[in-house]
Amino acid sequence: VILKLLGLCALMARDGIPIPANPDNPRVDFFGPVLADIGDLQSVDDDLSTFSGHMLVCREVLASSGKNALVLMDELGSGTDPNQGVAIAQSILEALLETGSRVAITTHYLQLKQLATSDDRFSVGAMQFVHGRPTYKLLPGVVGESFALSVAERLNMPQHVIDRATDLMDSDTKQMGDLIRNMEDQKALIDEQAEELERKRKELDELEQQMRKQKERLEREQVNARRIEAEKFAKKLKEKEVILEEVLQTLKSNPSKKLIAKSWDEIKYVKRDAFTEAENVPSVLRRKEKAAAQAAQQFAEMVPLAELREKPDIKTGDKLVICKKGPFSGKEAVVINASGKRISVTVSGMQMTMKLAELALPPISFVSAGSNGPGKKRNEDKNAGMSKMARKALADEEADIATGGGGITVGNGNASGGAVMRLSSNTVDCLGCNFEEARRKCEDKFSRVMMSKNPVVYILHGHGTKGVLKTKLREWLKREKQWVKKWSSADAADGGDAFTKVELKTTLL
Repeated sequence: VILKLLGLCALMARDGIPIPANPDNPRVDFFGPVLADIGDLQSVDDDLSTFSGHMLVCREVLASSGKNALVLMDELGSGTDPNQGVAIAQSILEALLETGSRVAITTHYLQLKQLATSDDRFSVGAMQFVHGRPTYKLLPGVVGESFALSVAERLNMPQHVIDRATDLMDSDTKQMGDLIRNMEDQKALIDEQAEELERKRKELDELEQQMRKQKERLEREQVNARRIEAEKFAKKLKEKEVILEEVLQTLKSNPSKKLIAKSWDEIKYVKRDAFTEAENVPSVLRRKEKAAAQAAQQFAEMVPLAELREKPDIKTGDKLVICKKGPFSGKEAVVINASGKRISVTVSGMQMTMKLAELALPPISFVSAGSNGPGKKRNEDKNAGMSKMARKALADEEADIATGGGGITVGNGNASGGAVMRLSSNTVDCLGCNFEEARRKCEDKFSRVMMSKNPVVYILHGHGTKGVLKTKLREWLKREKQWVKKWSSADAADGGDAFTKVELKTTLL
């Protein structure tokens, strides 16, 4: 079957006829003569035996062979003594190769099959048999057996004849046949598994391609949703900008304090609405939830120094973390002096004394909120998806919340040149307090407000009986050089003489 198939493919390719092959780069060379010795030419009239007929054909093949010739020979050297048949068959093969021909033969001689191991001009292949039946599939590189008994059994030869033939075979031949059959059965099983694996691989490739397309589709939908979300937010911010521009134009045309106080409510409502809308943006909500979870985890990792079994050796310059809840929670504290149960530290440039229960060693995942390192970069990236105006507004709000400040500057935008409105967030209520209580309240407020962009505090002391508290507080402010830059009575729009307006220093002495 293989010999005839080779000859037909060679003739079809030579005549320009497409060959029946899989589209995986099949190749058929252009052959000149296609010479074949297939079948039996024995004849009584011509006194030709099977072997004689083959030899006549071989003679003509040798005479006609040459470069680009394809020679196909079936059972070369058969019909005579096996030893002599093998010798003449090998001699003919070598002679054909010397002419430049390409040769394909079939044989049952083991000696001819072994030529592939000693001469690199030859290669061997076998027809596949599975469970004693041919599959008509060629297995390159495999030395097969003849399967004579299997063929005889398949053709319904009497069983006692087959059994007797099996008994007459020598043990080596039986063992070799069994080994070859087992190997072919195993190879067939491996081929089936390989085909199954290839099929599954193709299915996985298709599934991966589908998932990739689905991912790209989801990413496009997410981008579109973000764009729509940003457009809605930008539209709302634009409306707020128009309102603010109207307020600013009014203030420029008539910058009186009464008009400032009247316009303040409008600015406050605009600011509140802008923050509410910004915080309700889905992407901002997700980032806030994630940041809150990370902050809670970091805070949970901190163990106060007072609760440690083995107290660490704390030295000047060491960095700790404030674990006390409040405005400084999570801030980095640099040790100035450690003695006994209290430690003197600096936090954001301010010096203070804290208890061991209020300080902790920095956890591995801790990143200082006030550092200029990776933590700051992460905070900057947090609002990267928002507009410039929204990022600035959120940053201002976070700064006010962190420091306890909340004043809004009306004017040129800096603390020294603009008017700061009095709010509950920048006012300390000292009504009903004695001087010492009022002073401690003021110092606590100063420490929280001084790092804000508008370091101004209003002290509510009232007039009282003979104005004793007001007098003592103002005398103290005159002497206070660590916190106070300057002070004065509040403007009428901010409550008048019942309040004292204190402008703080931005750095401590």
